[in-house]
Formats: sequence, C-alpha cells, structure tokens
Amino acid sequence: MSTQKIILPDFVIANLYGNNLVLGTDIVSTEKIIEKPVAPKAPKVEQQRVTADLNKQWYLGNNGKQITIIVKELDAAYINDKHLQFLSNILTACKLNLGDIALVNLANTPILFTEIEQKNQPKFLILFDVSPTELLISSALQAYEVVVYNNCQLLLAPALSVMDGDSIAAKTEKGKLWMSLKKMFQL
Repeated sequence: MSTQKIILPDFVIANLYGNNLVLGTDIVSTEKIIEKPVAPKAPKVEQQRVTADLNKQWYLGNNGKQITIIVKELDAAYINDKHLQFLSNILTACKLNLGDIALVNLANTPILFTEIEQKNQPKFLILFDVSPTELLISSALQAYEVVVYNNCQLLLAPALSVMDGDSIAAKTEKGKLWMSLKKMFQL
C-alpha cells in the first residue's frame, strides 16, 4: 500500500458525503417520518426516521463537459482509489478534471445508454471494461476505436486494471488509450 497522500477536490468530497454535510448556519434536512406498519398485536404505532433518497447522485463528478465514463468495479461505490488516481492523471493530460465528467460504476448502477442519454446528454462516452451490449448500444465497437453513436463519441477500452503498473503490456495499453483520447478530444 502506498503512503502517498491523495488530496481530493472539494466537489468529490461533497459528492461522497451527499446530504450529510452541514453548510453554513442553516441545517437542511431531507428526512421524512414514515409510519411503520402496525402488527395486529402491537397497540401503538411506532414512528421511524428514514433518510429519504430524494436526489441520489448516481454518478461521481459534475458532468461539466458532458463526458460520461463508465467502469465496472465490484469492490467500490464508484471507483477504487488506485484507479481514481490513474483516471485523474488521464483527465489532467486531456486538460480535464473530475468536475468535467460523470463517472458511473455499472456494477452498482445498472443503467442503459438511453437513460444516460436522457439524464446526462453526453457528448463523449468512454467505456472501461464495459461491453456496448450491456448498455444496449447497437453499434459494433472495437477497442480504442472512436465512433459516433446518436451524436455521442464512443470509446471502448479495457479495464483500468489492465493499464495499471509499469509493465510493457500496461504501457502499450496506455499508449493506445492516449492515442484514442487525443483523437476524441482533438488534442
């Protein structure tokens, strides 16, 4: 485990804590009181406080430049720390940051392209270890090929773990990804 200190931007921290942070002096509550069904033997009604999930953020980031990145990581809410650092480095090289994207973990948020299209209106869609058929995209896509589908540029790449490390294979995959990103974002 690395002892390197990772500093997250303010909006990432805000997204992680959702409605649990208190800003300023006003406290805004999104809790609702709902009545628990009464069992026939219980003479009184119990009330239970339940935090409502009114506007659940289903992606990480602010989608500032309408770039949706989809990963599939079973062991993380959005993405594990190591892959987040690698992705941040990729974004920095493309003159972007986490505020410019919407990062979706398909393992935790099963969603289709039509839903992403309606909610995020992406101009760019990058799939890491996600098959287009999982999103019901009918376009034939080859790895590292940039194609246009419904006015959205799509890029298919292997899992971020494949590009992890300094091995020759990892460096080759990083190079292929970089060439595709340069084409996609006209760098």
